[in-house]
Amino acid sequence: MNSLFKPFLQQNIRNQSLWLLLCALSLAICATTALKFSNAQVQQAVRLQAAQMLAGDLSLTDQSPIQPKYLDQAQQLQLAHSNVTVFGTMARNNQQFVMVTAKAIDANYPLRGQLGITPNHTKIQKGELWLSPRAQDLLQAKLGDEINIADAKLKFTGVIQRDLNQEMGFSGFSPSVILSAQDIAQTHAIQTGSRIEYRLLLAGTAQAIGQYQQWFKKQQPKLKNGTNNEIQGNLQLRNAEQGNTRLLKPLKNLDVFLQLGNLVTLLLCGIAIALASRRFVAQSQDQIALLRCLGAKRAQILTISLFLMLGLMVVSTLLGWGIGLGLGAVLLHFIVQFVPNLVVHSGVDSIFPALGTAFLTSAAVLLGFIAPNLYQLFRVPPIRVIRPDTTTRKRYFFSACIGMLCLVGLSFVLTRNLGLTFSLLAAITLIGSVFFVALWLLLRWLKQRQNRFSAYLRLPAQTAAYITILALAVSLMAVLWVLKTDLLTRWQQQLPANTPNQFVYGLAPTDKPAFEQQLIQYKWAHTPLYPNIRARLVAKNDQPFSAQLVQQNNSLRRELNLTQSVHYPADNKIIAGRAQLLHAGEVSVEDKTAQALGIHLGDQLTFQLPEGDLKAKVVNFRKVTWESFSPNFFFIFAPESMDDNAGSYLGSFYVPPQDNAKLLSLIEMYNTTVFIDIANILDQVKALLHILAQVISILAILVAISGFLVLLACLNILMDERKYEVALLRALGSSQQQIKRMFSIEFGFIGLCAGMLACLFAEAMGMVVALKLDLSMQLHASIWLVLPVFMMLLCLIIARFRFRAIYQISPMIALKS
Repeated sequence: MNSLFKPFLQQNIRNQSLWLLLCALSLAICATTALKFSNAQVQQAVRLQAAQMLAGDLSLTDQSPIQPKYLDQAQQLQLAHSNVTVFGTMARNNQQFVMVTAKAIDANYPLRGQLGITPNHTKIQKGELWLSPRAQDLLQAKLGDEINIADAKLKFTGVIQRDLNQEMGFSGFSPSVILSAQDIAQTHAIQTGSRIEYRLLLAGTAQAIGQYQQWFKKQQPKLKNGTNNEIQGNLQLRNAEQGNTRLLKPLKNLDVFLQLGNLVTLLLCGIAIALASRRFVAQSQDQIALLRCLGAKRAQILTISLFLMLGLMVVSTLLGWGIGLGLGAVLLHFIVQFVPNLVVHSGVDSIFPALGTAFLTSAAVLLGFIAPNLYQLFRVPPIRVIRPDTTTRKRYFFSACIGMLCLVGLSFVLTRNLGLTFSLLAAITLIGSVFFVALWLLLRWLKQRQNRFSAYLRLPAQTAAYITILALAVSLMAVLWVLKTDLLTRWQQQLPANTPNQFVYGLAPTDKPAFEQQLIQYKWAHTPLYPNIRARLVAKNDQPFSAQLVQQNNSLRRELNLTQSVHYPADNKIIAGRAQLLHAGEVSVEDKTAQALGIHLGDQLTFQLPEGDLKAKVVNFRKVTWESFSPNFFFIFAPESMDDNAGSYLGSFYVPPQDNAKLLSLIEMYNTTVFIDIANILDQVKALLHILAQVISILAILVAISGFLVLLACLNILMDERKYEVALLRALGSSQQQIKRMFSIEFGFIGLCAGMLACLFAEAMGMVVALKLDLSMQLHASIWLVLPVFMMLLCLIIARFRFRAIYQISPMIALKS
């Protein structure tokens, strides 16, 4: 055995295909290791950031005191809890009066995250008051002053630099004052008819949180006859992710992009490995056949091959694992910049699972892409020495099927996202097959024309296969770069210049004209001011909604904010029905709400208002971008459908930093109106987008490297096939210049076709993945201008320089080899 193994190893250690196999396999392992190491941390970052903003894992809210049974159940599950009460009231300091949103907290608040209070405070004491910077400026207060909150006199001891429990309605963005729950009674601010929000925050293990959510679903009121009159309060249970969509949706898209980048890298590396292993086997078959002639047995050949592959597996696994850990650490570095409190587990418990993933990837790739080709070495007959075997088409098809199955299995184990894996691979297989057949028929037709160009199309099927493979590699790189641009553009479109950083809520109808004039005078970009009227949706086509539907949809168990307007918010898109609201009594419905409630075009909806029922006909459905920083509504009515004076007005506007003094004067002028500062939310989103751009760029570079390996593997095979042709042409008298020109034309054509086919590939697969990322489908003119020319020039350069060594070999030596 040793006498065979040593020369076999020495012969193959200098084989370029073996080194290409090592690089491609290491890169595939690197990608999966980085994903395994960083993805769990990214998911933890998502949950932690969401929970910190909510100040807990769950928030139970109601407009009436929360029943004791909900707290009792939390205590049984050993969940930490905190009670929060939010209400509007008047704050006074000497002669300064300001309408504020007060949040009364207990000693346990917050359950997640930390408050930022200046000077440093962690818990509020009875008799103390904390003010937001805006409230402090409006009240002209200094630390130590006594501030009146309704009837209570409290000592101002801290400035709120950062608060939690945000994005839970208009009162949750930036509470103006925080006081102790023990001081609520002496304020006398909570009276009959007061608008109050009671919150029970909960935190605990994921298992306990899940159990509480399941228990809560069973506690929903059992309605009779489907009427809404038996609904008690507006009780809602939200988890952290449901309350922070603006921040979490980009992070969720990043998770899908991580999985997509890993899948594309695996696929490209698999193609490179399959091509390189095919070349390795082709170059080793003669050697194995000679060994068989000298008496070597199949078992010995199999053992030698397995030892070689085992060594390749161990080396590539350790190399890819080490590089993957480094890449994962870089990705985590960017994530930690956004979530400073993220606990990064970098010990044995996180490193060794990544090593297991590395070995799993190595084994799956070897089994799927190398083993089928390696099997050919085991079956090489001694007669191969004098009669080469060319019946390989069935083997290639079998190898492709095995590789795809292993790739699907590995991707599912790593990402648990079978839908994404299957969608992408099915799209690649279908589109690739169609393009290959179409290209093969086209090339065969061109060859049959018997013109000058036909001489360059010796084997149409083989040329079509190589063009398809090159196009696939380039398109997979292109689709990642395209999606990267689409994602960043989509996120940036949510934050254009002058994105509103202030919300106005509760503006009296009589104040609307003067307020709009003030915005125009200050030249502040603003959205329209929308009338805001609260009502309940109670029936469809004069039939009450079913009890089951009411239990499943929170929009049927609470009051909704309705509006009427000639124009829709700028980011709303009509997806069905007539665009214009022409007549009073017509309504536009948000599409997901319509799907959930079974609402169709032409249905008549009944809303319950204080002054009576309102009926409206559904004329269209709208797609709403809830992550935008502009007012949005589930239902928009035609003008004159409701009384504008029955409610208040709301809108958003942008205040430049240098105009803060003007904003304070505006707030003083409209001291009964709620002004909500969302600048902190904007800053967090902008910081997140900057970090995501860096993470996505790293992944795109990783994919580009794997695509280059495919290109290199494909060209190596082409170079092997051209050696004999070059030698034969030289022996027949062709000059080097003629051969260079011939291959330049051939490879330029291959590159041009591959580039154009890659554009089609990229557009088709981009549409498939866009559906998974909830992105709008669009064509990308830039890749059509760049890819065909780039691939043609690249292949031309390679044809001129990569094959230089072949041109310079004498015909006699080439033919003998």
